[in-house]
Amino acid sequence: MAKGSIMKKLAALGVAAAIFCCQAAAVSADSEYANNDKLYSRDGDESIYISEDQFLYNFKGQNPGVTICGYVGDSQELNIPSLINGRDVSEIAEGTFTGDERIVSVSFPLNVKIIGEKCFNGCPNLKSITLSNGIYQFSNVFCDCPQLESVYFPAGVGTILGSFKRCTALKYVKFARSVTRIDNDSFRGCSSLNQIDWLGGIIKLNNAFDECTSLESVSIPNGVVQIDGAFDGCTALKEIALPDTLLYITGGFSNCTALTQVTLPGKLLFVNNAFNNCENLSKIKSGESTQISQTAFVGCPKIVIESDNNVILPLLGWLALILIMAATGFFVFRALTAMAQNFARENKQLKKSVRN
Repeated sequence: MAKGSIMKKLAALGVAAAIFCCQAAAVSADSEYANNDKLYSRDGDESIYISEDQFLYNFKGQNPGVTICGYVGDSQELNIPSLINGRDVSEIAEGTFTGDERIVSVSFPLNVKIIGEKCFNGCPNLKSITLSNGIYQFSNVFCDCPQLESVYFPAGVGTILGSFKRCTALKYVKFARSVTRIDNDSFRGCSSLNQIDWLGGIIKLNNAFDECTSLESVSIPNGVVQIDGAFDGCTALKEIALPDTLLYITGGFSNCTALTQVTLPGKLLFVNNAFNNCENLSKIKSGESTQISQTAFVGCPKIVIESDNNVILPLLGWLALILIMAATGFFVFRALTAMAQNFARENKQLKKSVRN
């Protein structure tokens, strides 16, 4: 056998041995890594593990890291861990704690980015939640929690979609400036809600606080451009303050039976289906650029619209002009009369001097 062929075979054997050693090391490392996780159950291809503090988890989440999928402990205060076996807890699986009667409070670490839909819906004893700014979006979570009393959304939270519906004990909500969208009936039927604090940032309100029957006044922050069905059925609502940035109201205050008067911002362009069945609404003040649809005040028998179309100001302007012209004419008349009298006097004196 040629020397070159022997060398090639030896090199090939060396490469194969190196690959085998690397694979064996990887298998050994994976086995050692897996041994850190105590297997709780196996269903088909999915393995569920249990942490020291009794959280069940797997690796099926959308984000890298650990996904919590259950809890077998007995604590009423649920503190979601930030790490399990050195790995980030990035997600809580859909429906994990739905209807859980044990939970009284829950707090989230910064690592958690996703809370699955319906995750905490229908928890009858949940009274308080502590949110982190790692969760950007809330979608259909914390609905039908009848003892939840307040919610604060920290900086980082951007969108709230269909969450917190029918939390009938919820009295207070505060939004950070980062919240730009509240949608999909997010606080519908929160019948105890009487205070909303927001720092601005919201652009559109769409079916956000419908049927919040304890809400008596609301001041919508600057930055909101459109309101669409935001406060329908808020039967205790007496006062609303609309921002100068508002351009469209395409629904928003129907069936607000305690509302008596509203001042629309001067830059508002269009109002449609906004105040239907507000039976005690008697006065609307609008700007000259506002177009009001025929369906904006259906079912409002007392309504009177006061439009700032600058009708009075032009009348005052014309009146002032007439007065100026009259005054000018009077002074001109006086001047001409004086001139005529002087001319007549001088003419008389001239004739007299000629006769002499």
